[in-house]
Amino acid sequence: MNDVLDVALRLAIVFTVFMVVPLVVGQTEHKVMAHMQGRLGPMHAGGFHGWAQLVADGVKFVQKEDVIPANADRRVFQLAPAVALLPYLLVVLVIPIGPSEGAVGQVVDAGVFFVLAVMGVGVLGSLMAGWASANKFSLLGGLRTAAQLLAYELPMLLAAASVAMAAGTVSLPGILNAFEWWWLPWQIVGALVFFVAGLAELQRPPFDMPVADSEIIFGAYTEYTGLRFALFLLAEYAGIVVLCALTTVL
Repeated sequence: MNDVLDVALRLAIVFTVFMVVPLVVGQTEHKVMAHMQGRLGPMHAGGFHGWAQLVADGVKFVQKEDVIPANADRRVFQLAPAVALLPYLLVVLVIPIGPSEGAVGQVVDAGVFFVLAVMGVGVLGSLMAGWASANKFSLLGGLRTAAQLLAYELPMLLAAASVAMAAGTVSLPGILNAFEWWWLPWQIVGALVFFVAGLAELQRPPFDMPVADSEIIFGAYTEYTGLRFALFLLAEYAGIVVLCALTTVL
C-alpha cells in the first residue's frame, strides 16, 4: 500500500511540475520580449507588471474556434498535438533533481538513452501535423522539422555518451553520484554541443527554420488554432524545461 501511495505521490508531483513550470517559462519569455519590443499587453495585463498575461493567453486560446481543414486527415490532425507533448512528460519522470533515488520520479537504468530516444519521438507530432493538414506549407514545415532533428540527434547523443563513459554508467542518478569536478574542463565543449543540438531539436532561434513564419507561415502548425495550437506551444516550453534540466544533470 505504501509503495502504491509513493508512486501516486511521485506521479502527482511530476505532473504538477510538468504543467506549471513550462507555463512559467512561457510567461517569462513574454515578459522579456515585451521589454525588448515595447509590447503593452504583457506589461499591463491585470495591473501590476502584467501578472495576468498568462491568464489572458489561456482565455484567448479557449475562445478561439477549433478549425479542422476540410481535406485534413481528422484523426491524425487531432492526435498530433498530444504526440508532440507526451514524450516530454515521460522524460520528466526520469530526470533526477538530486543524487538520491528519492529525487527522481522513476529510476531507469538506461536513463540517458531512454531520455534521448523518447525526446526523438516528439518529432512525430510535427510530422503528423504537417502531413494531416492537407497544406503544402505545413508539409514542408514538418519535413524540415524531421530533417533538422536527424541532423542534430547524433551530436547530441555523442555529447551525452561522453559523460556516460566518464561516469561508467548510463543511469542519470548514477552520473550525478559519479561526478568529479575535474570533468568540467574537458566536458565543457560537449556541454555546448549538447545544448546547441537541443536548441535545434526544439526549433528555437536561431534554429527556427521549420516554422519560418516569413516563408512558410508557421511550419507544421499553420492550420492549428485554439487549444490544439496551445498544446504545441506547451510542448515547446516543456522541451525547454527538459533540455535545461538534462543539460544540468549531465
